[in-house]
Amino acid sequence: MPAISIKNINKTYIDQDGNEVQALHDINLDVAEGEFVCIVGPSGCGKSTLLEIVAGLLDATSGEVLLDGQPVHGTSRDIGVVFQDASLFPWRTVRKNVAFGLEIARVPKEEREERLKRYISMVSLNGFENKYPAQLSGGMRQRAGIARTLAMNPKVILMDEPFSAVDHLTKCTLQEELINIRQAENKTVLFVTHDINEAVFLADRVVLLSPRPSTIQKIYEIPLEQKRGRSDPLLLKIAAEIAKDINSGGQDIPNNYWGNL
Repeated sequence: MPAISIKNINKTYIDQDGNEVQALHDINLDVAEGEFVCIVGPSGCGKSTLLEIVAGLLDATSGEVLLDGQPVHGTSRDIGVVFQDASLFPWRTVRKNVAFGLEIARVPKEEREERLKRYISMVSLNGFENKYPAQLSGGMRQRAGIARTLAMNPKVILMDEPFSAVDHLTKCTLQEELINIRQAENKTVLFVTHDINEAVFLADRVVLLSPRPSTIQKIYEIPLEQKRGRSDPLLLKIAAEIAKDINSGGQDIPNNYWGNL
């Protein structure tokens, strides 16, 4: 049974001018347990909208999301979310931010301490436990946000462009760390990004959404081990194919099109 099943999802909303806009059209996707799936697509195609529906933060117009075969209604502790902004409480230290969900869930103190130690170490924040968000770099704040999500031990982690606000070198480091975390925790991950190279470097599959109203335009298998080289010829080839397909908007492009540019 897939960890996450997205079935016939449609989303329509009314824009500021009173016009009906269809953001998502008949989205169907199964994400297997332990699988890492990236969603890419042109700007404004509804990637984040789809993720919010899966998270239970936004209602679909029609269709349903299943977690382990059960319908998702509202938010769930089994689905963790990491956003672009780590959204840490500025008045709480790293340790207390990571502990926040555990406190709300009334996790026993001994178990809470074990989880804090494990996940703060896993995201390389040892020595920064008592720092406040204002004392941290952007990458460190995002690490703390990831640790906070991991500490709740969700079955599925949803990530919405979590590394887009940091510099390139920090992004590369965070990507490597995420691969290590994924291997250690064997979590199911659904990851939204506008960065094609990031998608092919991280994912088992990359899902391309078409321009609005978004459908699944194409799915790309990444037949490589999780530990990858960024310059692997196959990754570069798949990334180039995705870029070509995004630019085509789902339309066929002549074979000699790119050579004539």
